[in-house]
Amino acid sequence: MNRDEVKIHYKYFLLLFVLMMSMIYSNHLVNKKIKIVNALKEETEEYKSRNAYAQSKLIKVKMESQLGKEVARDSLMTLENHPHKLLIKMDSTDAKTK
Repeated sequence: MNRDEVKIHYKYFLLLFVLMMSMIYSNHLVNKKIKIVNALKEETEEYKSRNAYAQSKLIKVKMESQLGKEVARDSLMTLENHPHKLLIKMDSTDAKTK
């Protein structure tokens, strides 16, 4: 292409340049939106896990309070001393007879 052709078609070259720049800018905006969406997805996952943890704690508290009501209704008391294990040793004479 020589200078005269460029002077004649400069409007088309300018249009192509503007279109390419607008495409680059729109891709830049899309990339920014994708980063924001990914950050929000991570945040929602964090909140979901916090919610699940809080719900499990709530269920546990409800179960403990329900258990406390059952114990009070049955007039049971908590043990002050824990039970001891009894170990019974077999005599050697008992083992021979069997």
